Amino acid sequence: MAYGVEDALAGKRILVTRAAHQCASFVRLLHERGATTEAVPLLEIVPPSSWEPLDRALTNLAQYQYIILTSVNAVTAVHQRLQYLGRTDILTAASTQTKPKWVCVGPKTAQALQKLGPSNDLQPESYRAEAVVELLLKRHVAGNRILYPRAGLARDIIPTQLQAAGAIVDDPIAYDTLPAVAGKDRIVELVRRHQVDVITFTSSSSVENFIAALGPGAQHLVADTVLASIGPLTTATAQRLGLTVAVEAQEYTLEGLVTALVNYYN
Repeated sequence: MAYGVEDALAGKRILVTRAAHQCASFVRLLHERGATTEAVPLLEIVPPSSWEPLDRALTNLAQYQYIILTSVNAVTAVHQRLQYLGRTDILTAASTQTKPKWVCVGPKTAQALQKLGPSNDLQPESYRAEAVVELLLKRHVAGNRILYPRAGLARDIIPTQLQAAGAIVDDPIAYDTLPAVAGKDRIVELVRRHQVDVITFTSSSSVENFIAALGPGAQHLVADTVLASIGPLTTATAQRLGLTVAVEAQEYTLEGLVTALVNYYN
């Protein structure tokens, strides 16, 4: 049944595990489809151990031909540091001839960037690191300088493969993710008492933190619970840790995950 059925998830209690500052939009989408939710963050976004590498790069944006942003968190970190440095003017001041091209992964990242002024110049069709590499390799980036403000736990595919193609890649850490200690007891309670019908995972980190919170026997405890993943990388992590994913989004967004759940229950 098509996405948009108002009560498609009625009677389903769904566990949302996104970071606290990011869960509201997902909860709203689920409520619009009739679900009830339990929002218990499994991770939190924190600053890197040092801002110096990112600050140094941001004060010299004109030296880059491309800037890669793979999440809203990366956009937020870049903007906050430019504000701290008093240099938000450089987001829009560079001429069209010299300004770097912005590469955004996913529509939400692009929208967050556009709110700050710059246009999203390039966007891969698939919301994965491999798609970013493929897109830029087609543009013959050998000799180009590329800025990639990254998560501390991000895979090395983007810098490694672009460097192998001859690009010069600076990849300062823009933010880190840590397990959200505060929600651990609540997660354990909900799962052990079988109080949720669906558990959603929107990143590999959320899966890993879920397993760590429950400890030995986690796989058995959720054997009869529907596990829903935002995409193949998150699914692969779940499978590696012994979980069976019943629902996977075809479009790797929150909207895509809701669509997949609606289709699963219809």
